[in-house]
Amino acid sequence: MKKLVLASAVALFGLMNAQKGSVLVQGDISYNTSKTTSNATGATSEMKADVFAFNPTVGYQFTDHLTAGVKLGVGTSTQTVSFNQQGSSINTESKNNAFQYGIFGRYSMPLSDLFSVYGDLDIYATSGKVTSPNFVGNTVSYTDTKTEGFGVRFTPNLFINMKNSFGLNFNIGGIGYENSKVKGLDTKTNSFGFSFGQGVTVGISKNFK
Repeated sequence: MKKLVLASAVALFGLMNAQKGSVLVQGDISYNTSKTTSNATGATSEMKADVFAFNPTVGYQFTDHLTAGVKLGVGTSTQTVSFNQQGSSINTESKNNAFQYGIFGRYSMPLSDLFSVYGDLDIYATSGKVTSPNFVGNTVSYTDTKTEGFGVRFTPNLFINMKNSFGLNFNIGGIGYENSKVKGLDTKTNSFGFSFGQGVTVGISKNFK
């Protein structure tokens, strides 16, 4: 199996220097790709997966500690499978497109000139579409499933102040609730999750006054 992973969180512009009247514009972006090949007697298969996510944020700092604004999220994932056995081949592609939009409130607390901590409370709505393959013999057809929902999430973060109002943001977990349903069907999902230390998201921020 060959696997290439490229994951980054890059804030485009942002406010993190805790100054009243500043505008926050930041975001994170990530990309992951992998490829798996298999060779057996009389059969070969190849599976490729690509995952992309982009999450911009825009806000306004009303006080030295309180910021509020909007967050967006766009995510796509694609998985292609090629299977060949004794001259017969099947190629399939699965897609998952997700969109998220909502509002957030942030409370920041400076620890020193270099470090500060802040917490984000997000309230958001989601929509998405999943395209899945169906097999009838060697024939492949596709089905689209659309979803919608809403959620609430809290994430603690650490900020390190850099030069010229630039800074680094670190998030290592959070707690959240999400409700989702499939359009046209009586299928609903309620989920509650808590994570800490399972992964780290890193962002770069800049203050605009």
